[in-house]
Amino acid sequence: MIYDKGILERLYHERDIPWDLGKPYKQLVDYVNENSPCRALDVGCGTGTDAIFLKQRGFDVSAIDISGEAIKIAKSKARKERVNIDFKVGDVLDMPFGNETFEFVNDNGCFHLLDKLVWKKFVEEVARVMKSKARYLMKCFSDKEPPSPKIPYRLSQETIQQYFSPRFDILYIKDIQIEGKYRNHKGYSCLMERLEFH
Repeated sequence: MIYDKGILERLYHERDIPWDLGKPYKQLVDYVNENSPCRALDVGCGTGTDAIFLKQRGFDVSAIDISGEAIKIAKSKARKERVNIDFKVGDVLDMPFGNETFEFVNDNGCFHLLDKLVWKKFVEEVARVMKSKARYLMKCFSDKEPPSPKIPYRLSQETIQQYFSPRFDILYIKDIQIEGKYRNHKGYSCLMERLEFH
């Protein structure tokens, strides 16, 4: 990972999390408003904001993050909201979920934090835990965002197609503004459908 576990733990421990706005992101809200609740997974869930939102909207939610501190915060938030979510500390490259478990996967900035060397493995692992025709919603930095040492990978539409198209039908890739605590960034919102198993 570009942001290794130690860096993430420090950010969450210090509560200095530039991407954690305490509210679900617009594209997820729009998706939920247009689709029925189902069995959902939040990958790289951070402090659980999106997972809690999904649960409150009727989804059956599991969520995973490599940071134990993030999951500790997420569980505390869920208790305050009185919602029951299956939070796991774990690696998104080797998830503790069965094959074909989920009908929806939310990725709010997880993929673009991973090292390029594991992108293919991540796609395979996410596809493994998804049912055929399940939906995957991803928010990521786009190649239209100026380079910065603080920005993880900036993805092109071609790169997204290259890595995801073997397992997913890409329904759309849209330009968006990624809202941050300190400034906004150029990104993509991508909706994909898990290809049917052969």
